[in-house]
Amino acid sequence: MNAKRKVASLLFLLTGLFGSTGLLYAGVCRITGDPDPDAGARRVIPMKIFHNYLLVAEGRLGNSPQPRNFVLDTGTSPSIINVTVANQLGIPTKSSTLADIGQIIPTQAATIPEIALGPVRAVSLPVQVENLSRLESDLGIPIAGILGLDVLSKSSFQLDYDKGQIAFGGISPEGIPVQFDAQSAIAVAKVKIDGRATRMLVDTGTDRVVLFGGNFADLAWLSPRDTSQRGRSLVNREMPVQVFSAPDIVVGERHFSKERAYLVPGSTDPAFDGLLGVRALGFRGLSYDQTCGTIFLLS
Repeated sequence: MNAKRKVASLLFLLTGLFGSTGLLYAGVCRITGDPDPDAGARRVIPMKIFHNYLLVAEGRLGNSPQPRNFVLDTGTSPSIINVTVANQLGIPTKSSTLADIGQIIPTQAATIPEIALGPVRAVSLPVQVENLSRLESDLGIPIAGILGLDVLSKSSFQLDYDKGQIAFGGISPEGIPVQFDAQSAIAVAKVKIDGRATRMLVDTGTDRVVLFGGNFADLAWLSPRDTSQRGRSLVNREMPVQVFSAPDIVVGERHFSKERAYLVPGSTDPAFDGLLGVRALGFRGLSYDQTCGTIFLLS
């Protein structure tokens, strides 16, 4: 059985909720500030923003006229459908596995006939099937699923926290570029944390900077502040969480100051060393240029 990846995201601290590619200045991108003339007319749909970072927009499943709420999470791949929705629609599932905060756990997988978000259509989409009741309880609204870049990347788009919207179509290629890996449907940036080179998943599903401890042979370079906290993942698995000081974080040659970051001891992933929450460093959003497969972090 091949293990399918559900990228670690949406980490729940007991005290609150926080949730090879790399940084490339891709020569094929037009860093001109002009919208892509071939990306089509722009279409804008509103988003709700919870906890100042978690994005929710309305989409549709199949031919149903009823709109449903979907979390938009660049740190999840493949996308996820709520088990209650899968049962309502009579969608068959099969046994699978997923990587959850560096651990392989059993889960269910399915194929969704069609998901639509604005002008984007994903047909015969492979998804993971999870119980999202904890997330629904926290947000106070029903959640049909979590859509990752396997869906969103079917069009150029821009997520804008200040405007509370996602715009599909031509974008202005500006900001800090991070190459998008179409095969894994994730974007991983090269980031320096206190001078140590790391590979960080660009993640709208958390508002924190999180390191996977198992990816580092030596953790002496970290400055621990609190080792007593517990965390909880999206699929409700508890884990220890340590807090450390991260006064200097460098992304795309820009320096950011962060008073604290988080470490999950023993967690590991071959593709990246941790999670870079888009809102953690104060980015106002991100955009994706489909013509050159590049994510741009927007200050």
